[in-house]
Amino acid sequence: MIWLLGGLVILAWYLIIKYSFKKHVTGPVSGDICPSPDCLRCSSRLKNTYRNQVAQQFLVLHSSYEADVLEKLLERLTFSTEELPPQQRPTVCFLRGVSPEPWHTHKLGYIQDILSDSSSAIKAEVISALDKPALWSHSEDSSWRKLFLYNQGHKMSENCSELPRTTNLVEQFDVFMGSVIFGNCFISIIEGSSVIEPHCGPTNLRVRCHLGLQIPAGDCQLTVAGEESKWRDRECILFDDSFLHSVHNNTPAQRIILIVDIWHPNLTLIEIDILKKMFSTKTH
Repeated sequence: MIWLLGGLVILAWYLIIKYSFKKHVTGPVSGDICPSPDCLRCSSRLKNTYRNQVAQQFLVLHSSYEADVLEKLLERLTFSTEELPPQQRPTVCFLRGVSPEPWHTHKLGYIQDILSDSSSAIKAEVISALDKPALWSHSEDSSWRKLFLYNQGHKMSENCSELPRTTNLVEQFDVFMGSVIFGNCFISIIEGSSVIEPHCGPTNLRVRCHLGLQIPAGDCQLTVAGEESKWRDRECILFDDSFLHSVHNNTPAQRIILIVDIWHPNLTLIEIDILKKMFSTKTH
């Protein structure tokens, strides 16, 4: 009898996750102002895919974790992000109870120290890759270039072979989100006189780390939740990109940074372990 009741509870949770908020994810997300129509991270149709993946993983994970730990985490996770305030409205999912701080530069100091100490070596690899256009993706107007080492949890092996020291360095971080769909690591170049319009990232499960590699003097900065911050060479900025954020470079020179996605520092180790499995790229 006990096993039957347990099975019914598991089935009930599966159905709740799979079908809850379905009416909210069939069309474009209200307030989704990402300028790229091809951005997989911001495509509202993928909410169904991710929600179904979480539901399926729940059936697999229930035997590996205490039921109350797993169920409490799922109770906090929502895909109905269009109901959130515009200042923090991630495009895919939101975990309630995570600290609502836009900036996290004062945290994870060991990662910042390692990246800062390695910035010269990272920059040298980036400079050597600048004349290899096949490695880079571009915005429509070519004002924004990106060289991905990890793209949505997928390792870009050819690119990584061009930046081996940078790749090895980032892969050593235990909080790097490299194996999940929200995990990215890439070089970002913004040309002079360019703007990245305000937008929100896909989730608040992560914190995005920017390492300054080549920062022009003058009016070049990042704005998060209405607060401005300037990059500096060899220094890191950490922020929750589920908050509305934008970039402008009102100088004639390029801005070059390394971007690394890491697990939000307010998540516990067991929460990270569960979320890794729920959003793993290996389940696709």
